[in-house]
Amino acid sequence: MTFRTFIFGAFASILAVSAASAADLPSYKAPPPPPLPPPFSWEGFHIGVSGSYAGGVSSQYSNLYALQPGLLVFPTSNSIGTSGYMVGYQNGYNWVFANRIVVGYESEYNYANVRATNTNGYFTGVGASSRLQWFGAERLRFGYAFGRILPYITGGLAYGKVSPYGQQWANGSVFPSSRAVWQAGFTVGAGVEYAVLDNWTVKAEYLFTRMKGASGASIGFPFAYRVTTGNNLDTHIARIGVNYQVKSFGALIGMPELGL
Repeated sequence: MTFRTFIFGAFASILAVSAASAADLPSYKAPPPPPLPPPFSWEGFHIGVSGSYAGGVSSQYSNLYALQPGLLVFPTSNSIGTSGYMVGYQNGYNWVFANRIVVGYESEYNYANVRATNTNGYFTGVGASSRLQWFGAERLRFGYAFGRILPYITGGLAYGKVSPYGQQWANGSVFPSSRAVWQAGFTVGAGVEYAVLDNWTVKAEYLFTRMKGASGASIGFPFAYRVTTGNNLDTHIARIGVNYQVKSFGALIGMPELGL
């Protein structure tokens, strides 16, 4: 064996031993990155609360039949501004389509205190107006999702409890208020909703609502009779709200997913 052969064999043995030892050492390869969270989706149930400022116009027609000094008929009309507030809750469901169009249904119910801002008499002194005591709506929403921002338009059925409000007197006669009634009408509007967290959103919304307003007949003391017909009770509603998004029906009722 030559010296060169001996050196070459020793070097090869050292390399083999080093490779075997390296194979037994623990690996220091970096772990794979965690999976990305799923993108935010507007699909699912939501429930929340809201507060609103509301104001508009209450318009009415009246025919006053006075017996002093003879039988006199006073046809009158008035239009009185209204303002007040609403507090309530809403719930609904959103469906998301592949082109990011969001279609939703929302139901709401509110306590309302929207009444006349001016009850001065008009013409013969009839200053009656309509007060909105409760307000609800069943609406469709159509929006386009920009990630966590959802602008939308909305419209549907509106209903509420309406009662007469204001001074009701004419020609020296005082008229009692008629009873409150439930009425239906329509509402249209627009808004924008923003997801601050995966399950919490905030929204700002505007609605225009039209109902008929209070109508009725009453006997005035001492000698008069009045018939009132509601023309329009128009209300502009500006509101802010908070919703909790529930991504599944099982989560809504506190049960695990059933895989349906």
